[in-house]
Amino acid sequence: MQGAAGLAIAGPFATFSSGAKAAGSAVTVAESEGHGWTVVYVADGAKLWAPNALDVTVAKFTAGRLALDAALTGAANFCTTTQSPTLLAAMRGLKPRIVADFSRSAKEMLVAANRKAGVTKPSDLKGKKVATRIGSSGHFFLNQWLKLHGMTLADVEVVNMAGPEMVTSVVRGDVAAFAWDWLSAVAAQRQAGDDIIILDREGIEAIWRSHLIFVANEETVTKSPELVEAAVKTLFDAEAFIAKDPAEARRIVAARTATSEEDTQKGIDLIDIDVRVDSRLIDVMVAEAEWAIAQNIAQPYSGDLRQLFASLIYTDAMRKLRPDRVKL
Repeated sequence: MQGAAGLAIAGPFATFSSGAKAAGSAVTVAESEGHGWTVVYVADGAKLWAPNALDVTVAKFTAGRLALDAALTGAANFCTTTQSPTLLAAMRGLKPRIVADFSRSAKEMLVAANRKAGVTKPSDLKGKKVATRIGSSGHFFLNQWLKLHGMTLADVEVVNMAGPEMVTSVVRGDVAAFAWDWLSAVAAQRQAGDDIIILDREGIEAIWRSHLIFVANEETVTKSPELVEAAVKTLFDAEAFIAKDPAEARRIVAARTATSEEDTQKGIDLIDIDVRVDSRLIDVMVAEAEWAIAQNIAQPYSGDLRQLFASLIYTDAMRKLRPDRVKL
């Protein structure tokens, strides 16, 4: 199956309703996996959509790129994703509409390695296979992480895989390491114990940050702006819920990610929760787009990249609800 971004995609591996059926507008939210999506997981688990007149069906995907494709093809109204697939889709002429940047993290992405592959420090990866998803935030993170340690992508053999495949492959020793998220590292350690280690990433925040964003398709923004406003309001409600009852938020996310509450808290601690849109997101997208062009992941763009990415951000809902959270 081809996605809107021109890449092979799979259907969602599960769907569910976020709560008892309510007398609200029916919408679908395509969600990816990982502790980075805590805000939206809490909106689901605490049943916060319904008070804002939204009857939400969740479609679960293994990666933000797949969730984005669901939104762009009209299979979902909204999705959780990161800046990487979003900017690549925009450079292909598509128009994902960013309605909120709800969390940011420099540490939720990591490099997990198998000691049995002879890897105990970053330099041990030279010449070895490292799995990530090509064209994703994980791919750009790997580039930056290698740069941090005096290496480039040419120093390793990059293997294109989905998150669940990465876990299986590193545990079996098919690859020496993967560059993906905290949830995948926990899953690998659950299977292989202390053989799986997280390699040093101190200082990565100076050159890398992932933006976890809530994206709508153009039709939803154009034809149903009230749904966008209700969705953004729900994200603010989830942020407030997390601040008021962090223990219950942790329980919800632990259940959703099938991880212990201890590991879940570690995952939540890796992200900065703050629903907003600001120019830092555009800065990151421009830098990553320039890298993607240099890596031949994206075609050269003849226009102004900053103007392109700024045009994706839909601010009406947030300006109405919390104008102090819009800094563009």
